[in-house]
Amino acid sequence: MIPQGYHKKFNYDFGQLFCYDHYVIGKLDEDSLVTTTLATQLLSDIRSHYGKNKVVYISNREFGHSVDPKVYKLINPKQMIGIAIVGNSSIQRIQATTEQSLYNGSFGYFNNMESAVLWAKTFVQDKLSKPTG
Repeated sequence: MIPQGYHKKFNYDFGQLFCYDHYVIGKLDEDSLVTTTLATQLLSDIRSHYGKNKVVYISNREFGHSVDPKVYKLINPKQMIGIAIVGNSSIQRIQATTEQSLYNGSFGYFNNMESAVLWAKTFVQDKLSKPTG
């Protein structure tokens, strides 16, 4: 499920990004592999939409996809200040635990989108005082 009220939607051959005020939801196609090439495209679109403003990324893993660990080296944790993984299987939870060790910002695993969005909204409000610079 993708909450309504997004400001911008990016469509790709491999999925979609939904941009809200201070968080973005990525919903990728089933069995996609997020390579550094795909991540560069996603991160570029996030930067073009949010500029230097801080943002939380919510990864909707409803259908499951994999992430190349090198992707985390591309993320600026001063701009992407949090990552939430939404999944519903033990394999997704284990994968998220591995990914968490690769990221230097706040990281959470959630069983549903609503909890992840609430976390992102609460988390971001504490950190929004200034854009990154």
